[in-house]
Amino acid sequence: MKIALIGLGQIAQKAYLPILANHTKVVPVLCTRNPKTLAALAQKYRIRDTYTDLEQLIRSKPDAAMVHSATESHAGIALQLLKAEIPVFVDKPLSYSLEETNRVLECAFLNKTPLYMGFNRRFAPMISALSEVPNPRQITWDKNRVHLPGAPRVFIFDDFIHVIDSLRFLGKGKVRHLQVFASLNEGMMENIQVRWQQGDTLLSGGMNRISGITEERVELYSRGSKWTVYDLSYGTHCANEQASEMTSGSWDTTLYKRGFVDMVEDWLHVAQSRTVSAPSLEDIRATHQLCEAILGKALEGAKI
Repeated sequence: MKIALIGLGQIAQKAYLPILANHTKVVPVLCTRNPKTLAALAQKYRIRDTYTDLEQLIRSKPDAAMVHSATESHAGIALQLLKAEIPVFVDKPLSYSLEETNRVLECAFLNKTPLYMGFNRRFAPMISALSEVPNPRQITWDKNRVHLPGAPRVFIFDDFIHVIDSLRFLGKGKVRHLQVFASLNEGMMENIQVRWQQGDTLLSGGMNRISGITEERVELYSRGSKWTVYDLSYGTHCANEQASEMTSGSWDTTLYKRGFVDMVEDWLHVAQSRTVSAPSLEDIRATHQLCEAILGKALEGAKI
C-alpha cells in the first residue's frame, strides 16, 4: 500500500515513520511544505515519492493518507482527502471545533471512505488488557506535566483528550453525571479534574500541567482486584493483599508499549478493506463532544 504521511513534524518522525518505513506491506510517500525536512527524511528512509503540494499528492492517488500536520489544518486536509475517496488517518484531535468535526465525519460517511483517529493508548498492551477486565467499578487516569499551562481549548483538545478518550473507551456505555473542576490563572488552564459514570463504572481523570513531574498513571478497580499501570509500560495487580508485578517484554519497543505498532496495523487493515462503520464515526464524535462539554463546564466554573 502507498501510504502518504502529510506533515513531518515531531510525532510523524518519532512514532509513525519508523514503523511505516520498515513495514513490509507499506510504501511510504512523504508530503510537507518544508523542502529541507522532506529531503532529509527521504534520504534517511530511502523514500522515492515526495511532495510539497497537497493537491499534487492527491492526484498521485495514494492508497491512504495520514495527517500529522498542525491541529488547525487537520479538518481542511481531511476533507480534501475524503472528497477524493482516500482513506484518512488523523492525529488527535480531528479539530478544535465540534462543528468542523461533524463536517468531516459527515463527509467520510457520504463518501463511504474510512476516517480513523490516532488514539494510540487504546492499543497499548497494558491498557488493552485492562479493557478485558469484566465489570470494573472504578477507573482513574492521571496524566501530568511540568510548567506547561495552556489555553483551555488547546489544553483539552490537544492533550487532555488522551485521558478523556481512554476513560470513555475503558468505561463502555453512555456518559452520565459529568462533573468538572478546573483551575485557570490569567486565562491559562493549569489543572483539570473530571468525573462521570458509564454504566456501573465511576471514571475519574486528571491533568496537572504545573506539576513537579511528567507522569501517567491508571488505576482500575474491580471486585477483589486492583490494577495500576505506570507510563503505559509497567504496573502491579493486587488481589487478596498480594501484589504481583506487570512488566513489558525486555525487547518490546517504546512504540509497541505505547500502542503505536498495533494501532498502525489496525489502521492499515481498515484502510485496505475500506471499511466505513457508522459506529466508529460516532465513536470519534462522542470523544470530541465530551471534550467540548468538559471545556464548557471548565470555563463556566472558572467564572463563578
